[in-house]
Amino acid sequence: MSVKVEKLIKDFDMEVLVEGDKNAEIFVNDINRPGLQLAGFYNYFAPERIQVIGKAEWSFLETMGIELRKKRINKYCSFNLKCLMITRDLEPQEELLKAAEKNKIWLIRTSLVTTKFMSKLTIYLADKLAPETRIHGVLVDVYGIGILITGESGIGKSETALELIKRGHRLVTDDAVDIKEVDGELIGSSPRITIGMLEVRGIGIIDVASLYGLSSVLPEKGIKLLMHFEHWKDDGDYDRLGLNDERQDILGVKVKKLRVPVRPGRNIAVIIEAAAVNYRHSLMSDVTPVDIIESRMDKIIE
Repeated sequence: MSVKVEKLIKDFDMEVLVEGDKNAEIFVNDINRPGLQLAGFYNYFAPERIQVIGKAEWSFLETMGIELRKKRINKYCSFNLKCLMITRDLEPQEELLKAAEKNKIWLIRTSLVTTKFMSKLTIYLADKLAPETRIHGVLVDVYGIGILITGESGIGKSETALELIKRGHRLVTDDAVDIKEVDGELIGSSPRITIGMLEVRGIGIIDVASLYGLSSVLPEKGIKLLMHFEHWKDDGDYDRLGLNDERQDILGVKVKKLRVPVRPGRNIAVIIEAAAVNYRHSLMSDVTPVDIIESRMDKIIE
């Protein structure tokens, strides 16, 4: 994944002081403040990172004589830098402007203070550069738990989501789930063209926000539980005690997976609600229903 410098400039509404390579892209979400490099230390220097010059670096350059400043800046800019960002609306030194022009490096400026800007930039890059994939399914928020519903087409995923929405829960996306891995957490969202839309066989596509209110739709949600719908099999080996700990790997993250057998007459929406509440309970307690039953049996035996 990558993000173009031009897009970054547009998204942050930054001022361009020197225009660099229009094809320049950022591939890493780390940021470098070049204080050590401007002092002449280049061990472990990562020029592929976004370079941010704040008040400290700017003041350090101001203390140098013209010749020394020119020498230090020219060496620094001789590396294949993608872009240089100046914070606090500081005025760049003439030597920096010339070096950026010579080496075709983007030199851009923001009015934000350095710490606040770097915080926003870090979050932005983590989102834009996060590994991502797309999965066929439905993502809903049930009692605050992000539940990804999967299963073959026509098995009832969208209809179940509709019933959950009627019960006051929220839809994130139907049919296609875009998933990003950010700091070990999976974040699911909807493709732009299908935000708030739900396809119900026999009716067509419905606008959930218009029919059930804006609060019935979420733009994104962390995925905590995966529920896989499959056709009921009389000889199927289904978990009846809650002891199975099946996990599915999505972008390197292991997500708890529950297999839900579907057949006429089963209220799947209620089952999903129960699964969400049970999951929340498991986060707060290590005691399972099986443990309680075993404890009661031990007391009876005694």
